[in-house]
Amino acid sequence: CVKPNNLLKPSIFENQNVLQQLRCGGMMEAIRICRAGYPARKHFDEFLDRFSILASVTLDKRSDEKAACKKLLETVGLKRYQIGKTKVFLKAGQMAELDARRTEVLGRAARIIQSKFRSYLLLKAATNLQAVCRGQLARHRFEDLRRKVAAALKIQRALRIYLDRKSFTEAVVTIQSGFRGMAARHVLRRKTKSTIVIQRHCRKFVAESHYKKLKKAVITTQSAWRARLARKELRELKMAARETGALQAAKSKLEKQVEELTWRLQLEKRMRVDVEESKTQENTKLQLALEEI
Repeated sequence: CVKPNNLLKPSIFENQNVLQQLRCGGMMEAIRICRAGYPARKHFDEFLDRFSILASVTLDKRSDEKAACKKLLETVGLKRYQIGKTKVFLKAGQMAELDARRTEVLGRAARIIQSKFRSYLLLKAATNLQAVCRGQLARHRFEDLRRKVAAALKIQRALRIYLDRKSFTEAVVTIQSGFRGMAARHVLRRKTKSTIVIQRHCRKFVAESHYKKLKKAVITTQSAWRARLARKELRELKMAARETGALQAAKSKLEKQVEELTWRLQLEKRMRVDVEESKTQENTKLQLALEEI
C-alpha cells in the first residue's frame, strides 16, 4: 500500500514521498527486471484482433492463430519477440511501436475514409445541385411551355373569334345582299310592270291615234270620192235635164244626195269631236299614270 501523503488526507499527492515508497518497496527494481524480459504479453486472438490491420493483405484466414501471429510479426519486421503456446511476448517498447504503426494505419485509413466520404458528400452535393439545376431548368422550361401554351390558346381563341366574326359578317352580308336583291327585284318588277302599263297605254294611244287618223283619212277620201261622183252625176243629170224633161227628178235626187252628204259631214264633225275628246281623256289618263309612277 502506498500512502499519497503523510497527512493521510484525500486529494493530496506528494510525488517525492510516493517515489521514495516505491523505491523502498522494490517496485522500481521489479519494473526494471520486468522491462528487461517480455513485459508485453497478448493472447493470440487479442493480438490478431488488435494488430491484424497491419498485415491484412498477407494473412491467411485459414491458418491457425500462432502461425498468423508469427507471420504478422515477420511482416512488420519486428525483432526480439517470442511466441508462446497461447501468447505473444514482446520486449519493452515493441507494443508502443506496434500501436504507433496501428495508429498510422488507422490514420491513413481514416484519411482515406474521410476523403471517400468527402467525395461522397461532394458527389451527393453535386447530384443535389444538378437535381436543383435540372429542376430549375425544368421549371423554367415548364413556365416557358405554359406561357407558350397560354399564348397559343389566346391566338387560337382570337383566330376563332376572327373566323366566327368573319363568317357572321359574310352571312350578314349575304342575307343583306339577298334582302337588297329581293327588294331591288320587287322594285324592278313594280317598275317593269308600270313600264309595261305605260308602254301598253302608249302603244294603245299610238294605235288608236293611227287608227283614228286612218279612219278619218278613209272617211275624208270616201266623202271626197262620193262628192266627186255626186258632182259628176249632178253634171250628167243637169246635162240630161237640159236634153230631156227629167231635170226635176234629177234635181230632187241630187238634193237628197246633198242632204245625205251634209248629214255625213255633220256625222264626221261629231266623230272628230268625239276623237278629240277621247284623245284628251287618254292624255289625262297617261298623265295620271305617270304621276302615280
